[in-house]
Amino acid sequence: MTTKPSASAGKARPDGVRVTAAKCVRCKKPVVARFRPFCSQRCSDLDLAGWLTSQYRIPTDEAPDGSEIDLPLDED
Repeated sequence: MTTKPSASAGKARPDGVRVTAAKCVRCKKPVVARFRPFCSQRCSDLDLAGWLTSQYRIPTDEAPDGSEIDLPLDED
């Protein structure tokens, strides 16, 4: 793999790597370091609300049948 020198601190980066300004994952505005990867507290809160209300899901092969069993702990 060949590398090209970068403009910052003389570090090399692999070919094909594009360095661009980060954009908010919700609204595509420029990212603010304090709220990274978001631009504001509002976008951060909206994203969290999406996870809490099951708007976002992580795919799984398991059936959503509620078969999780809570076993009693031994109190020995």
